[in-house]
Amino acid sequence: MNSMQISFQGIIPPYKIPKAGIYPIKRDISSAEINNICNEVLKQAKSFGEGVNGKAYYYGRDLVIKKSKTDALCNNSVMLEAEKLDILYEFMKERGKFFNLENTQQGIAAFKLNNGDSYLISSLVKGRIANPYTNPLNKKNLASLVSVITELDKGSVKYGRLMVYDLNLGNVHFTKDKAGILDFEHLKGENLDESIKNVIIDKNYGSAIHTSDTSFLDSNLRSFEFSALYDYLNSAPVNEARKLFNEYLNIKSHYHKNMAEHLKKQSSISSYPEIVDGIAKSELAHANILSCKNLSKDIIKSEAMKIQMSQFMYISSRHCNAAYMKFNPRQISEYRQKGLEFFYKKLTEALKSGNKDKIVYYTDCITVFDKWAKVDKLLQAMNDSQRKRISVAKSTTLDEVLSI
Repeated sequence: MNSMQISFQGIIPPYKIPKAGIYPIKRDISSAEINNICNEVLKQAKSFGEGVNGKAYYYGRDLVIKKSKTDALCNNSVMLEAEKLDILYEFMKERGKFFNLENTQQGIAAFKLNNGDSYLISSLVKGRIANPYTNPLNKKNLASLVSVITELDKGSVKYGRLMVYDLNLGNVHFTKDKAGILDFEHLKGENLDESIKNVIIDKNYGSAIHTSDTSFLDSNLRSFEFSALYDYLNSAPVNEARKLFNEYLNIKSHYHKNMAEHLKKQSSISSYPEIVDGIAKSELAHANILSCKNLSKDIIKSEAMKIQMSQFMYISSRHCNAAYMKFNPRQISEYRQKGLEFFYKKLTEALKSGNKDKIVYYTDCITVFDKWAKVDKLLQAMNDSQRKRISVAKSTTLDEVLSI
């Protein structure tokens, strides 16, 4: 329990009773409630959800119990997740009335029995997984999600930017007009100045899967785009996908505007004021371009290409962990090169016309595609490892679907 005591931020420190170690977040729990929870879980023949490390059960009308699995990859995953939800709880307290997480998972408490079983109590996230046919995305529920993502990317005074790192379709629930995030197992606080030093100054790019096209740091919005929005758009009827993508880009313009205003303030307290101010100017340029009601095909294509390239990076990063990956490593390298050619062409046009916002915008597009240069070596890497297990069929790209 010592590690939890060090990191604990909730109502009272973790403590032990004869049968369990308790980790309260929003409230304390009693021995009687622990018995009730264990009995409720035992009554359930099937859980309503199951992940790598645990199973989830309904508890009452508005709570969920997550029980650790005996064969979990991380034996202490439920208690670690409680720590993440504790950080989120502190974040909500810090932001107060300025941050509404009414339909996002909130931690209540967690406990670990002496036999090793762990349980996490959290709020039920209303809604369902997005589906083009049974639970479609729209302006309202997308705007709801982006508003939460904006606040997470702006971050906390104490913890910095709050990166979720797992915003796939399964971890976001949508109603007709709201969105809520669940499963904060990979939540990580990232100090802005430390991230700038690591990524921009020391040029330690990491995996670059979540790379923003404005700050070039990791972004929850990019995480949502490549791991959730991409799959949704590819499974939706083409006309609906195009309409929704245009609406999403308009919503995204508000994200960039809010980030510009936030970073302008951050520049005065940052150790790297010129870099932060430069990022703020990029955010504003992207906001101005995406706020147009009738976006040009070039902008739609550019936005789709950045999401597609991030998706390519994602699937290529996983090729060593899967037996049969259906993508063409040569296509990824060629796609990056064609993207750079397209962006340089549009940048030249912007320079001739003197359009300052587009100059910034296409310069940023080039920068983010340059950061993905490692894919040029992917074909050789696969030749050296498991090339025979990789399909060579080319896939239709998102920009081809959305910008026709």
